[in-house]
Amino acid sequence: DSHARSQNEMSMPLLIHAFSAGLVAPPAGTLIVGGGPAGLATAIALAKRGYKKVEVLDRLPPPPAVDDTAWSDTARFYLIGIGGRGQNALRKIGAWDAIEPFTQPVAGRKDWAPGSGVDGGVLTVRADRPPSNVIQRDRLVSCLLAESRSLGITVRHEVDVASVRWEGGEAVLTCRPCGEEACQLEEAVEGRAAAAAPPASGGEYELRAPFLVASDGVRRTVAAAVEAADRERRWALPGRRFKVTRFEDTSVRVYKTVPFRPPEDWRGDINYSARTAKANFDALPAPGGDYCGVLLIEPEDELTQGLPDVPSARRYFDDLLPMFSPHISDESLQAVIDKPTSRLPQFRYAGPRLHHCNTALLGDAVHSVKPYFGLGVNAAFEDVAALGQALDDSPDLPNALRAFSAKRAGEARVLVQLSRSFDLGGWRSFAFFIGPLILDGIFHGVAPSLFAPNT
Repeated sequence: DSHARSQNEMSMPLLIHAFSAGLVAPPAGTLIVGGGPAGLATAIALAKRGYKKVEVLDRLPPPPAVDDTAWSDTARFYLIGIGGRGQNALRKIGAWDAIEPFTQPVAGRKDWAPGSGVDGGVLTVRADRPPSNVIQRDRLVSCLLAESRSLGITVRHEVDVASVRWEGGEAVLTCRPCGEEACQLEEAVEGRAAAAAPPASGGEYELRAPFLVASDGVRRTVAAAVEAADRERRWALPGRRFKVTRFEDTSVRVYKTVPFRPPEDWRGDINYSARTAKANFDALPAPGGDYCGVLLIEPEDELTQGLPDVPSARRYFDDLLPMFSPHISDESLQAVIDKPTSRLPQFRYAGPRLHHCNTALLGDAVHSVKPYFGLGVNAAFEDVAALGQALDDSPDLPNALRAFSAKRAGEARVLVQLSRSFDLGGWRSFAFFIGPLILDGIFHGVAPSLFAPNT
């Protein structure tokens, strides 16, 4: 079958490489903290390299199955675009075939500039660039989770990693069960849809592993532990202590998701966006024909303060987004009213290295940007591919981790600094960079080694 062929295609070049370059021998056990896209992709990459005891720990309950009817609820799940470099990384990892069937290709964009009328949108289709593929963030996790389980990977959900220490060549994790409270916290921080979960129960316990990968996103328990361990070192060269650099948010905004059904004469493979004096709207297609827009607004906007009813919401959207308002149903407007606003994460990066002892850090654990830039998940997949390449090219784990750090630490810093530079001038000044399918193309011109062009 296709899955067996995919495994064989991955294993043969890796087997040949093992004889020619050494290929790090799989450790007795590997723990991965964080069951999001990067964590599960890491588990898949390791399993395809012959790692037999790989275990993933995640604070949230599992998402719906990949073919669940829940995905038809467009507004419930945040949409993300997997661009050229993200797709290439997933092919190297061996996971793209499990994801692509559930994505929607996007070939271009149509944008309404400030002051343009309903008919003033400008369509841009770049035939010279590969399409980005759009998928619900949680459905992406579901695809990777199914692939992980098919490879024999253990994934434990609703497990909180409270602390980490290193002793005797192992990472020692203090864990505890978590439930609904953790899910609500994660949703508040990341803007993800919450799912029902049992209340927390049971006590703390420890897990040990000779190899640890941290992909715990905004939680950053492992990064905080590395930072604390470095502070306790008696001496280090200037600028060599591990540190998480956090930037003040100078362009604060919140968002709401707005589902709509475009008319028949609108293309279904286009990223639609509009910029106004008071808000920005960016919409991506979901499989099935519906769209979900992200409305970025200031915290003091009247929508965030609460509109009383659907007629008030209709007047709001008629005035703000007349090109989209006719296609937003009353039911969707009521959902927009009822749903609280979500906040965006801050810009952060870790460095100057992305490893400590037997531990690698990647994904949002070492670089976070505002999600509408559409770069975070693509960079995370590149982190995973780079870790796999380092394991392939190195004689042992310590050398592999050093090689991984040398490859990705500088890129994590550049990703965040460059992304933030477009945000510093105020969200109105740089509103036209909002589209998640625009940024990679702009950044490709600035740093082609980091960013592939998208549509």
